[in-house]
Amino acid sequence: MNKNTSLKKIYYKYVVLAVYVLLFNFKVKAQEYPFSLPNNITASLNVETANTEVFNNKLIGYNIQGFDTQTQKDFVNLVDPVTIRFPHGVWANFYEWETDGYQQDSYDNRDHQDALDIFVSSITGDIDGIAALNTEKKNRIGGKGYDMMWTYSINFDDGASSVARAQKDIGLGLEVKAIELGNEHFWRGQRALRTETPEMYLLAATEVSSALKAEFPDIKLSLPLSWRRSHASYNNTVKGDGSFFDAVTIHKYLGADPDVPGESNSAYSALLTAKLELAEDVNWVRDNYAQGKPVWLTEWGVSAGSEVHAGACLGMADVFMYMSKNQDVYERANWFIFNRVLNAMVVVGDNREPVYPLQKRGYLSTYEIIQDVFRDATMLNGNLTSSAQLVVSRGSVNAVNARATINEFGETKVVAVNLTDKPVTFELRFNNVAYSNNFKHEALVFDNLGVVAPIDYFSDALQLIKEGKGTITLPPLSVSRISGIYYDETIALIPGTIEAEDYKEGGQGVGYFDTTPDNTLSTGIDTDGVDVGTENNIVYVGDTQNGEWLKYDLNVLETGNYDFEFIYAAQNTGALVSLEIDDVVLFDNFLLAKTGSSSNFQSVTKLSSRLTKGLHELKIHIQNEGFNLDKIHVLEVMPIEAPIFVTPNHGYNIMPGGNIEVEASTTFAPENIASMDLFVNDVLVRSVNKAPFTWGYSGQNDALLENISSGSYTLKLVLTDKRNRTKETAITVSSNNYPTQPYLGAPHVVPGTIQLEDFDRGGEGFAFSDTDIGNSGGVYRTEEGENVDVSVGGTNFILNSLRPNEYTRYTIDVKEAGKYEMIINYRTFSTTSKSISAYVLPRDLSSSTELFFDRGGSMSSGIIRSENETGSVVFLDYQSLEFELLKGQFVLEFRIPQSGNGPSYDYITLNKVGSLSVNEENASALILKVYPIPSKNGVFNLSKPKKWKVYTLLGAKITEGNSNFVDISKNSKGIYLLKTEDGIIKRLLFI
Repeated sequence: MNKNTSLKKIYYKYVVLAVYVLLFNFKVKAQEYPFSLPNNITASLNVETANTEVFNNKLIGYNIQGFDTQTQKDFVNLVDPVTIRFPHGVWANFYEWETDGYQQDSYDNRDHQDALDIFVSSITGDIDGIAALNTEKKNRIGGKGYDMMWTYSINFDDGASSVARAQKDIGLGLEVKAIELGNEHFWRGQRALRTETPEMYLLAATEVSSALKAEFPDIKLSLPLSWRRSHASYNNTVKGDGSFFDAVTIHKYLGADPDVPGESNSAYSALLTAKLELAEDVNWVRDNYAQGKPVWLTEWGVSAGSEVHAGACLGMADVFMYMSKNQDVYERANWFIFNRVLNAMVVVGDNREPVYPLQKRGYLSTYEIIQDVFRDATMLNGNLTSSAQLVVSRGSVNAVNARATINEFGETKVVAVNLTDKPVTFELRFNNVAYSNNFKHEALVFDNLGVVAPIDYFSDALQLIKEGKGTITLPPLSVSRISGIYYDETIALIPGTIEAEDYKEGGQGVGYFDTTPDNTLSTGIDTDGVDVGTENNIVYVGDTQNGEWLKYDLNVLETGNYDFEFIYAAQNTGALVSLEIDDVVLFDNFLLAKTGSSSNFQSVTKLSSRLTKGLHELKIHIQNEGFNLDKIHVLEVMPIEAPIFVTPNHGYNIMPGGNIEVEASTTFAPENIASMDLFVNDVLVRSVNKAPFTWGYSGQNDALLENISSGSYTLKLVLTDKRNRTKETAITVSSNNYPTQPYLGAPHVVPGTIQLEDFDRGGEGFAFSDTDIGNSGGVYRTEEGENVDVSVGGTNFILNSLRPNEYTRYTIDVKEAGKYEMIINYRTFSTTSKSISAYVLPRDLSSSTELFFDRGGSMSSGIIRSENETGSVVFLDYQSLEFELLKGQFVLEFRIPQSGNGPSYDYITLNKVGSLSVNEENASALILKVYPIPSKNGVFNLSKPKKWKVYTLLGAKITEGNSNFVDISKNSKGIYLLKTEDGIIKRLLFI
């Protein structure tokens, strides 16, 4: 190499480094907080419980697309949108309702023309799919379908045609009550010959409005107007005299891109104060062109470019709360768009469809809090004070905003948005009295204002901040949900205690019925006629007479079975009571046996009465007099849960002649357990009545589990409680001499993810084929005879140095037959795609069936080089062609064909085509995270507390615990298996 070339390379390295540092600095600056605020910030929400307003669910709508395939329909059913807007966007102007296709004329549609040509030639609207989904929804919830937000075509449909379209939509079972008169006709590219000028649009829209209202007098029509001041003349023309429309449609996208160099502060300021921009532009339109008319914000969003930023999520939450406080202005709002590219709430692929398994973006994590607090709820208005404000040129907003709602079950929830980078002390008051009872505080907390990474769709992004009583502190940059609030202390919470003397207010015939006008047990205390006395500091209701009754307001927190424990005293025999819930008898003629005296208070329990969640009125009716009632403890009967196999796992193999060792656990309270029985092939092994629940271990002499023969064995655990209720769990294990055995003891579950380093045991020619001797990577699988090259990288370990015709094999357990695809996580430096293949074999390896074979050689797709924004080569996912798998256990072969050498491989995921996520069996495992992996000190953290045990790879238990902290530092370095009581298995690497 000559000197000039060397200098050029050194120079190039410095240039690259300088660019990287510059980009990194921009990124760091883009996350800096743009406001200077005091260190101590406080906020207070005083809720006025008598000042209520029903929340309008239509404010939390969103645009959603895709109603054709079963996968798309399953997705819509999963997310359950408040509203379906159809069609939406520019293409609504060209929708041809007679054919469910699209149309155009000779008008030049400018920037949209090329796409419009495609729509006209090959795209359908899928109205039949919407109708089918609507019917399914009606059947699920009893008659109520989707709220439909229609956009009709003024470009091509006159009044008669629009009426015919509405009649057709109604005939499909769809609701037709709200229609937009086209979409954004202020843009010339969205018009047609019929609407070429504003005057022509006004004429056409007026005629459509007149026809629709003549046929459907209660229908609401909205006129799309522009917030842009340059469109003032257009707005002024198309509004006409204002009589032909009921609302105005506005589309408003808020925010700015903080990653634009030099603009991060102003961008983040705009995001955090987004509602000011919305208010300014909406009010301008409404004040000038539609005074007093409601606004349909049928497209809106808060964004900071293509990636989701925390600043946008916070601004989004604040806008939702702003609209909730201004329901007289905002009648509808639809985020744009849930499952396509712009402001998507789920991760979307290049095909503009959601990526499976589904991943949740920061927008959806934020939206879920808003939806949980507001949907179907009643807002409790009040006064919010904040000691700090965020000030921009448009005005100022409170640094903290909060709203309270109450749902049909009587639970109050508060959503609070902390727009600051400081913790905020938050005081919650009800009717000027500080709330001091229990609550649960969870929050979506952002580290900074920058990019928010997506998470698994079914995981919960909220952190538990506090549960109990005391001070509420809002984390910096957070959206909080404070739930479990019950401020009305006259309503008894169930489970809980009902004090007999705390009957309902309202007097005779309302809260009670008493045969005497005075309190016969307390002379001089005659507030009403209920006979309340005191004995040894016990306050009770006594002198009970036949026909008397008492009423109590209850809030049952969860549907379930409850025991009613009466604390009473009865001098005589034969006292009887009945209980009613909402005037329906719960139980009657319940005997309160003689206790010996009127002051000898004892207890008796009526077992297992069913109560439903929510607000109820309880009535205690005296059927036979003669007792004093102190209180009733209403105790939840905990449901009996299925026992859990700690070991073995389903699908585990025991070598012929070996013993089956079984350990079980249960979350059920030990004092309530009558027995735990183990059956093998429906034959009882042994009954155990207390922990440890083990069978088949040395010295236990369980002959049915010893010296087993080849075959399949069904193990069944039956848990019986002291109420004689039972719950069972069954798994299947096998005993065979198959050539390969699962490395972690049990087959890999499909659908699911397989770490490629976890190939089977069995050695060269059976579990793997590798042309070199030994593991050149030197980690993880280092025993003699382990020749596959495993290195540190990717999520934990990677396979590398792979050569043609080498393979690794994995025992799999396919839970459901059907069509599957394989997602392969890889990294390669090759700009030409590499070949890859996979096969499926029976357990005895007697045959082989190809699943897919990608021959490579492409310059644009396949196993091909991918770089990040700094030019580094990164891991990427490759998606195979679809293939069929049968249900049952098989061996999966991951094979490197000719010209396949070079890439490193991390893991594969087998997805059932059309499924929404990985199977339920793996969903909980995805939610539980273990870190750090590897650990240099033998200490690991769990993302949530679990009851766990740690085993060696040979199955010997070394420790156990019940926490989110695992310490194996006293053991030798190596690989261990963590097993939780609910069946999750995680690998621990101590190096």
